[in-house]
Amino acid sequence: MQINGLPAHALLVHLVVVLLPLTALAAVAVSVWPAAQRKLTFLVPLGAVVGLVAVPVTTRAGNDLAAHLGNPAFINHHRSLGSMVLPWAAALAVTTLAQWLLLRRGTSRAVRTTVAVLVVGSAVGTAVIVALAGDAGARAVWGGR
Repeated sequence: MQINGLPAHALLVHLVVVLLPLTALAAVAVSVWPAAQRKLTFLVPLGAVVGLVAVPVTTRAGNDLAAHLGNPAFINHHRSLGSMVLPWAAALAVTTLAQWLLLRRGTSRAVRTTVAVLVVGSAVGTAVIVALAGDAGARAVWGGR
């Protein structure tokens, strides 16, 4: 898969690497700061859903690139970490959507706190796995394989 003659993975990966950690950071802010809840409203679940949709597209482009390169062994670590991004991105999307819906409806403090803990957990997990996969990919491309 190519975009304008360039490997699509090299371009699409930036959407995932930037959007998901920023969304994760915003999700934590919404969970702990009432002012962020009012300011970021639907932007957090929107970012999480767009990030979730971008992950399989980016993964497919990465698999196409790997096949084009002959599936070199030095990308195996990156590929294994990259395969773990989708479940974490899905968790972030589901929890932030749930939080957004619950905040709009005005639920009990216990329910809001429980959902906030789940959002923070999925946000931290997403940010960590994206950082690890991105680092492994950068090392595979730029050396230190």
